[in-house]
Amino acid sequence: MSTKSDLLDLLKKNIGKAVSGQQAADLLGVSRNAVWKAVSHLKEEGYPIESRTKAGYCLTALPDQLTQEAVEKDVHADIDVIVKDTVSSTNDLVKAGDWGDRPVVIIANRQTGGRGRLGRKFESPGGVGIYISFGMKPSFSIAHSPFVTMAAAVAVCRAVEKVVGIETNIKWVNDIYYNRKKVCGILTEAQTNMETGVIDRLIIGIGINCFPGSFPPEIAHKAGSLADHAGAFSRSALAAELINQVCSIMNDVEDRSFLTEYRRRCFILGEQIYVHPLSSDKEIPARALAIEDDGGLLVEYLDGENAGNREVLRTGEISIRLHDQENVPRT
Repeated sequence: MSTKSDLLDLLKKNIGKAVSGQQAADLLGVSRNAVWKAVSHLKEEGYPIESRTKAGYCLTALPDQLTQEAVEKDVHADIDVIVKDTVSSTNDLVKAGDWGDRPVVIIANRQTGGRGRLGRKFESPGGVGIYISFGMKPSFSIAHSPFVTMAAAVAVCRAVEKVVGIETNIKWVNDIYYNRKKVCGILTEAQTNMETGVIDRLIIGIGINCFPGSFPPEIAHKAGSLADHAGAFSRSALAAELINQVCSIMNDVEDRSFLTEYRRRCFILGEQIYVHPLSSDKEIPARALAIEDDGGLLVEYLDGENAGNREVLRTGEISIRLHDQENVPRT
Protein backbone atom coordinates (compact mmCIF):
# COMPACT_ATOMS: atom_id res chain seq x y z
CA MET A 1 0.00 0.00 0.00
CA SER A 2 1.19 3.56 -0.72
CA THR A 3 1.09 6.51 1.65
CA LYS A 4 -1.70 7.98 -0.46
CA SER A 5 -3.84 4.85 -0.17
CA ASP A 6 -3.16 4.49 3.55
CA LEU A 7 -4.02 8.12 4.17
CA LEU A 8 -7.25 7.81 2.19
CA ASP A 9 -8.29 4.82 4.30
CA LEU A 10 -7.53 6.82 7.46
CA LEU A 11 -9.57 9.81 6.30
CA LYS A 12 -12.47 7.55 5.27
CA LYS A 13 -12.56 6.08 8.78
CA ASN A 14 -12.78 9.63 10.14
CA ILE A 15 -15.08 11.11 7.50
CA GLY A 16 -16.30 14.56 8.50
CA LYS A 17 -13.63 14.84 11.19
CA ALA A 18 -10.24 16.52 10.94
CA VAL A 19 -7.08 14.43 11.30
CA SER A 20 -3.96 16.46 12.07
CA GLY A 21 -0.89 16.13 9.89
CA GLN A 22 1.15 14.95 12.85
CA GLN A 23 -1.45 12.38 13.88
CA ALA A 24 -1.62 11.01 10.35
CA ALA A 25 2.18 10.90 10.13
CA ASP A 26 2.46 8.99 13.42
CA LEU A 27 -0.26 6.49 12.50
CA LEU A 28 1.16 5.84 9.02
CA GLY A 29 4.82 5.90 10.07
CA VAL A 30 5.79 8.61 7.58
CA SER A 31 6.84 12.27 7.69
CA ARG A 32 4.39 15.18 7.81
CA ASN A 33 5.74 16.25 4.43
CA ALA A 34 4.81 12.84 3.01
CA VAL A 35 1.29 13.32 4.39
CA TRP A 36 1.05 16.76 2.80
CA LYS A 37 2.16 15.38 -0.58
CA ALA A 38 -0.37 12.54 -0.33
CA VAL A 39 -3.16 15.02 0.46
CA SER A 40 -2.16 17.13 -2.56
CA HIS A 41 -2.31 14.09 -4.85
CA LEU A 42 -5.71 13.04 -3.47
CA LYS A 43 -7.10 16.55 -4.06
CA GLU A 44 -5.82 16.45 -7.65
CA GLU A 45 -7.71 13.19 -8.13
CA GLY A 46 -10.94 14.84 -7.01
CA TYR A 47 -11.25 13.78 -3.38
CA PRO A 48 -13.12 16.44 -1.34
CA ILE A 49 -10.49 17.10 1.34
CA GLU A 50 -10.46 20.33 3.35
CA SER A 51 -7.28 21.64 4.99
CA ARG A 52 -8.42 23.16 8.28
CA THR A 53 -6.14 25.56 10.16
CA LYS A 54 -4.87 24.11 13.45
CA ALA A 55 -7.11 21.06 12.92
CA GLY A 56 -5.75 19.06 10.00
CA TYR A 57 -7.27 17.34 7.01
CA CYS A 58 -10.92 16.39 6.65
CA LEU A 59 -12.58 14.20 4.01
CA THR A 60 -15.94 15.94 3.73
CA ALA A 61 -17.80 13.28 1.73
CA LEU A 62 -17.36 9.80 0.38
CA PRO A 63 -16.19 10.29 -3.21
CA ASP A 64 -18.07 8.88 -6.15
CA GLN A 65 -15.40 6.61 -7.58
CA LEU A 66 -15.52 4.90 -10.95
CA THR A 67 -14.94 1.18 -10.48
CA GLN A 68 -14.80 -1.76 -12.86
CA GLU A 69 -17.40 -3.71 -10.89
CA ALA A 70 -19.87 -0.83 -10.60
CA VAL A 71 -19.73 -0.06 -14.33
CA GLU A 72 -19.82 -3.65 -15.59
CA LYS A 73 -22.88 -4.66 -13.60
CA ASP A 74 -25.08 -2.25 -15.60
CA VAL A 75 -23.55 -2.79 -19.05
CA HIS A 76 -25.73 -4.82 -21.39
CA ALA A 77 -23.69 -4.36 -24.57
CA ASP A 78 -21.22 -6.98 -25.83
CA ILE A 79 -18.02 -5.05 -25.18
CA ASP A 80 -14.86 -5.32 -23.08
CA VAL A 81 -14.82 -2.71 -20.30
CA ILE A 82 -11.60 -1.38 -18.77
CA VAL A 83 -11.67 1.18 -15.93
CA LYS A 84 -8.53 3.04 -14.86
CA ASP A 85 -7.87 5.81 -12.36
CA THR A 86 -5.42 8.08 -14.22
CA VAL A 87 -4.33 7.90 -17.87
CA SER A 88 -2.73 10.27 -20.34
CA SER A 89 -5.58 9.96 -22.85
CA THR A 90 -8.26 7.28 -23.21
CA ASN A 91 -8.32 7.83 -26.98
CA ASP A 92 -4.57 7.25 -27.19
CA LEU A 93 -4.82 4.08 -25.09
CA VAL A 94 -7.55 2.66 -27.32
CA LYS A 95 -5.63 3.67 -30.44
CA ALA A 96 -2.49 1.89 -29.23
CA GLY A 97 -4.32 -1.24 -28.08
CA ASP A 98 -4.58 -4.54 -29.90
CA TRP A 99 -8.24 -5.31 -29.33
CA GLY A 100 -9.01 -7.42 -32.40
CA ASP A 101 -12.59 -7.71 -33.62
CA ARG A 102 -14.25 -7.35 -30.22
CA PRO A 103 -15.12 -3.75 -29.26
CA VAL A 104 -13.48 -2.23 -26.21
CA VAL A 105 -14.15 0.77 -24.00
CA ILE A 106 -11.64 2.43 -21.67
CA ILE A 107 -12.88 4.71 -18.88
CA ALA A 108 -10.72 6.95 -16.71
CA ASN A 109 -11.30 8.98 -13.57
CA ARG A 110 -8.67 11.50 -14.69
CA GLN A 111 -6.64 12.35 -17.82
CA THR A 112 -3.33 14.16 -17.92
CA GLY A 113 -3.26 14.67 -21.69
CA GLY A 114 -6.86 14.71 -22.88
CA ARG A 115 -7.48 16.15 -26.37
CA GLY A 116 -10.40 17.84 -28.05
CA ARG A 117 -10.99 18.78 -31.68
CA LEU A 118 -8.14 20.42 -33.63
CA GLY A 119 -5.63 19.22 -31.03
CA ARG A 120 -6.99 21.46 -28.27
CA LYS A 121 -6.34 20.38 -24.69
CA PHE A 122 -9.38 18.91 -22.93
CA GLU A 123 -9.32 19.59 -19.18
CA SER A 124 -9.88 16.31 -17.32
CA PRO A 125 -9.72 16.83 -13.53
CA GLY A 126 -10.12 13.79 -11.31
CA GLY A 127 -13.22 12.85 -9.36
CA VAL A 128 -15.62 15.14 -11.21
CA GLY A 129 -15.94 13.75 -14.74
CA ILE A 130 -16.12 10.74 -17.02
CA TYR A 131 -13.47 10.30 -19.72
CA ILE A 132 -14.35 7.40 -21.97
CA SER A 133 -13.22 6.06 -25.34
CA PHE A 134 -14.71 3.34 -27.51
CA GLY A 135 -12.78 1.18 -29.95
CA MET A 136 -14.93 -0.49 -32.62
CA LYS A 137 -14.79 -2.10 -36.04
CA PRO A 138 -18.06 -0.93 -37.60
CA SER A 139 -19.80 -2.59 -40.52
CA PHE A 140 -20.64 0.67 -42.31
CA SER A 141 -18.44 2.36 -44.92
CA ILE A 142 -16.37 5.54 -44.79
CA ALA A 143 -19.28 7.42 -46.40
CA HIS A 144 -21.22 7.15 -43.14
CA SER A 145 -18.39 8.33 -40.87
CA PRO A 146 -19.63 11.97 -40.62
CA PHE A 147 -22.67 10.71 -38.72
CA VAL A 148 -20.72 8.91 -35.99
CA THR A 149 -20.11 12.04 -33.91
CA MET A 150 -23.71 13.16 -34.32
CA ALA A 151 -25.00 9.77 -33.23
CA ALA A 152 -22.67 9.77 -30.22
CA ALA A 153 -24.00 13.21 -29.20
CA VAL A 154 -27.55 11.88 -29.17
CA ALA A 155 -26.39 8.85 -27.17
CA VAL A 156 -24.85 11.14 -24.53
CA CYS A 157 -28.09 13.11 -24.22
CA ARG A 158 -30.12 9.93 -23.83
CA ALA A 159 -27.80 8.50 -21.18
CA VAL A 160 -27.76 11.75 -19.19
CA GLU A 161 -31.53 12.02 -19.31
CA LYS A 162 -31.97 8.45 -18.08
CA VAL A 163 -29.43 8.54 -15.23
CA VAL A 164 -29.31 12.19 -14.18
CA GLY A 165 -32.86 13.14 -15.09
CA ILE A 166 -32.06 16.35 -16.99
CA GLU A 167 -32.40 17.35 -20.64
CA THR A 168 -29.26 18.46 -22.44
CA ASN A 169 -28.84 20.13 -25.82
CA ILE A 170 -26.42 19.87 -28.73
CA LYS A 171 -24.30 22.58 -30.31
CA TRP A 172 -23.50 21.43 -33.84
CA VAL A 173 -21.60 19.32 -34.25
CA ASN A 174 -20.08 17.70 -31.18
CA ASP A 175 -20.69 19.69 -27.97
CA ILE A 176 -23.32 19.04 -25.30
CA TYR A 177 -24.71 21.96 -23.29
CA TYR A 178 -26.66 22.28 -20.05
CA ASN A 179 -27.67 25.47 -18.27
CA ARG A 180 -26.01 27.56 -21.00
CA LYS A 181 -22.59 25.93 -20.53
CA LYS A 182 -20.63 23.17 -22.24
CA VAL A 183 -20.66 19.95 -20.25
CA CYS A 184 -19.40 17.43 -22.80
CA GLY A 185 -17.13 17.20 -25.83
CA ILE A 186 -16.74 14.39 -28.36
CA LEU A 187 -13.68 13.49 -30.44
CA THR A 188 -14.01 10.84 -33.15
CA GLU A 189 -11.01 9.34 -34.93
CA ALA A 190 -10.88 6.64 -37.58
CA GLN A 191 -8.34 4.45 -39.34
CA THR A 192 -9.65 3.62 -42.79
CA ASN A 193 -8.81 1.39 -45.73
CA MET A 194 -8.98 3.67 -48.77
CA GLU A 195 -9.00 0.74 -51.21
CA THR A 196 -12.02 -1.03 -49.73
CA GLY A 197 -13.82 2.01 -48.30
CA VAL A 198 -14.08 0.25 -44.94
CA ILE A 199 -13.35 1.75 -41.52
CA ASP A 200 -10.78 -0.57 -39.96
CA ARG A 201 -10.85 1.04 -36.50
CA LEU A 202 -13.24 3.63 -35.11
CA ILE A 203 -12.41 5.50 -31.90
CA ILE A 204 -15.01 7.64 -30.15
CA GLY A 205 -13.78 9.72 -27.21
CA ILE A 206 -16.26 11.41 -24.87
CA GLY A 207 -15.50 13.70 -21.94
CA ILE A 208 -18.31 14.68 -19.55
CA ASN A 209 -18.16 17.21 -16.70
CA CYS A 210 -20.35 15.58 -14.07
CA PHE A 211 -19.67 17.75 -11.01
CA PRO A 212 -18.13 21.20 -10.46
CA GLY A 213 -14.37 21.14 -10.93
CA SER A 214 -11.36 23.37 -11.22
CA PHE A 215 -11.06 24.78 -14.73
CA PRO A 216 -8.50 27.24 -16.14
CA PRO A 217 -9.65 30.89 -16.22
CA GLU A 218 -9.88 30.92 -20.02
CA ILE A 219 -12.68 28.30 -20.03
CA ALA A 220 -14.20 28.70 -16.55
CA HIS A 221 -16.92 31.03 -17.89
CA LYS A 222 -18.15 28.51 -20.46
CA ALA A 223 -17.50 25.12 -18.82
CA GLY A 224 -20.34 23.69 -16.76
CA SER A 225 -21.36 20.43 -15.09
CA LEU A 226 -24.40 18.16 -15.06
CA ALA A 227 -24.94 18.65 -11.31
CA ASP A 228 -24.05 21.39 -8.84
CA HIS A 229 -22.48 19.14 -6.22
CA ALA A 230 -20.39 15.98 -6.08
CA GLY A 231 -22.25 12.72 -5.56
CA ALA A 232 -25.54 13.97 -7.02
CA PHE A 233 -25.59 10.81 -9.13
CA SER A 234 -23.36 7.80 -9.76
CA ARG A 235 -20.67 8.33 -12.37
CA SER A 236 -20.38 4.56 -12.71
CA ALA A 237 -24.09 4.31 -13.55
CA LEU A 238 -23.79 7.11 -16.12
CA ALA A 239 -20.72 5.50 -17.69
CA ALA A 240 -22.56 2.18 -17.98
CA GLU A 241 -25.64 3.76 -19.56
CA LEU A 242 -23.44 5.73 -21.94
CA ILE A 243 -21.82 2.47 -23.08
CA ASN A 244 -25.26 0.93 -23.66
CA GLN A 245 -26.53 3.95 -25.60
CA VAL A 246 -23.43 4.38 -27.79
CA CYS A 247 -23.27 0.70 -28.70
CA SER A 248 -26.98 0.72 -29.55
CA ILE A 249 -27.05 3.90 -31.64
CA MET A 250 -24.11 2.81 -33.79
CA ASN A 251 -26.60 0.39 -35.38
CA ASP A 252 -28.57 3.43 -36.59
CA VAL A 253 -25.69 5.25 -38.29
CA GLU A 254 -26.48 3.92 -41.76
CA ASP A 255 -30.21 4.70 -41.71
CA ARG A 256 -29.68 8.01 -39.84
CA SER A 257 -32.84 7.47 -37.79
CA PHE A 258 -31.33 9.52 -34.95
CA LEU A 259 -31.21 12.73 -37.04
CA THR A 260 -34.74 13.78 -36.03
CA GLU A 261 -33.74 13.75 -32.38
CA TYR A 262 -30.43 15.45 -33.16
CA ARG A 263 -32.27 18.30 -34.87
CA ARG A 264 -34.69 18.64 -31.94
CA ARG A 265 -31.82 18.89 -29.47
CA CYS A 266 -29.67 21.27 -31.59
CA PHE A 267 -30.29 24.61 -29.88
CA ILE A 268 -28.49 26.85 -32.40
CA LEU A 269 -31.09 26.41 -35.16
CA GLY A 270 -32.77 29.74 -35.82
CA GLU A 271 -30.11 31.62 -33.85
CA GLN A 272 -27.44 34.05 -35.00
CA ILE A 273 -23.97 32.55 -34.87
CA TYR A 274 -20.50 33.43 -36.06
CA VAL A 275 -18.84 31.21 -38.64
CA HIS A 276 -15.11 31.05 -38.11
CA PRO A 277 -13.30 29.39 -41.05
CA LEU A 278 -10.34 27.39 -39.77
CA SER A 279 -8.07 28.79 -42.46
CA SER A 280 -8.48 32.41 -41.34
CA ASP A 281 -9.10 34.68 -38.36
CA LYS A 282 -12.37 36.02 -39.75
CA GLU A 283 -15.72 35.77 -38.01
CA ILE A 284 -18.70 35.86 -40.32
CA PRO A 285 -22.14 36.54 -38.80
CA ALA A 286 -24.76 34.09 -40.01
CA ARG A 287 -28.02 32.48 -39.01
CA ALA A 288 -28.18 28.72 -38.46
CA LEU A 289 -31.14 27.45 -40.45
CA ALA A 290 -31.21 23.65 -40.57
CA ILE A 291 -29.37 20.36 -40.28
CA GLU A 292 -29.24 18.77 -43.73
CA ASP A 293 -29.78 15.06 -44.33
CA ASP A 294 -26.03 14.65 -44.90
CA GLY A 295 -25.27 16.19 -41.48
CA GLY A 296 -24.21 19.60 -42.78
CA LEU A 297 -25.33 22.86 -41.17
CA LEU A 298 -27.25 25.19 -43.49
CA VAL A 299 -26.53 28.85 -42.73
CA GLU A 300 -27.42 32.20 -44.23
CA TYR A 301 -24.76 34.89 -44.08
CA LEU A 302 -25.88 38.21 -42.59
CA ASP A 303 -23.06 40.61 -43.44
CA GLY A 304 -20.33 41.38 -45.95
CA GLU A 305 -20.07 40.40 -49.60
CA ASN A 306 -21.89 37.12 -48.96
CA ALA A 307 -24.86 38.68 -47.16
CA GLY A 308 -28.05 36.83 -48.10
CA ASN A 309 -26.17 33.83 -49.51
CA ARG A 310 -26.70 30.38 -48.07
CA GLU A 311 -24.11 27.66 -47.58
CA VAL A 312 -24.00 24.18 -46.10
CA LEU A 313 -21.11 23.89 -43.65
CA ARG A 314 -19.37 20.53 -43.23
CA THR A 315 -17.86 18.87 -40.20
CA GLY A 316 -14.25 19.91 -39.67
CA GLU A 317 -14.37 22.97 -41.95
CA ILE A 318 -15.51 25.57 -39.44
CA SER A 319 -16.00 26.36 -35.80
CA ILE A 320 -18.94 28.38 -34.57
CA ARG A 321 -19.87 30.46 -31.58
CA LEU A 322 -23.18 31.98 -30.65
CA HIS A 323 -23.74 35.67 -31.27
CA ASP A 324 -25.25 36.00 -27.78
CA GLN A 325 -24.43 33.50 -25.06
CA GLU A 326 -27.87 34.18 -23.56
CA ASN A 327 -29.29 32.22 -26.50
CA VAL A 328 -28.01 29.03 -24.95
CA PRO A 329 -31.13 27.50 -23.40
CA ARG A 330 -31.81 27.02 -19.73
CA THR A 331 -33.08 23.46 -19.27
